Amino acid sequence: MTTYQEIRAAGKTMSQKCLEATRHLDYQPGPIAKRMTLPTAGKTLIFQDEVAQNAFFDFWFAEYRLNGRTLVDSVDPVQAGLQPWELEVLEAYRRSRSAFLQTVELLPREPRIRMRDLLDPDQPEVWLTEMGLSDSMRRLGLRLALFCRLLTVRDITMTSGFSFGFPPQYAPGIVQACRQKMKRVPPEDLSEARFVFFFQQHRQKGVEQEYRDVV
Repeated sequence: MTTYQEIRAAGKTMSQKCLEATRHLDYQPGPIAKRMTLPTAGKTLIFQDEVAQNAFFDFWFAEYRLNGRTLVDSVDPVQAGLQPWELEVLEAYRRSRSAFLQTVELLPREPRIRMRDLLDPDQPEVWLTEMGLSDSMRRLGLRLALFCRLLTVRDITMTSGFSFGFPPQYAPGIVQACRQKMKRVPPEDLSEARFVFFFQQHRQKGVEQEYRDVV
């Protein structure tokens, strides 16, 4: 198993343990789905596709705030019984940020994509390591704009497991609309509001995406 695959495997077990360890807290799916503007029917959450499902769990884990704290900030790693790899991924989540990225370069024989930040051009370019995404982009000849959460573990930067892909020609209009929308959002609410904005944009303009297991 490669380091990338070990990180992915640790992320899966870490998230399960953290959800179990915070079960006594009031991070309930219903209010979280409402905040995200995810469609519901009564108490049933409606996921249009796997993209929406993965995004919901990321929003639950790292965006939705209860008393000013996200679930990832609230979990006690000792109580959750996290192992060293899992703890590293948890800390990566705590340092993480969301970003809207434009593909600059796709390496021909490695699962790495060089991307630049469209919302914060002063950020350095990102070398994103993504097995499934890079393979799909290479195979289909795509050069996507991508909204995702960036995790860095042991100098490997990857998405947290979800992404919203857009045709690159839509990117300038989305950036302009996002900046206009976020003008009056308080700084403490900006990350969550931006996530919801891109979720709504993806439902209207996003490309279809598939996920595959790498572990």
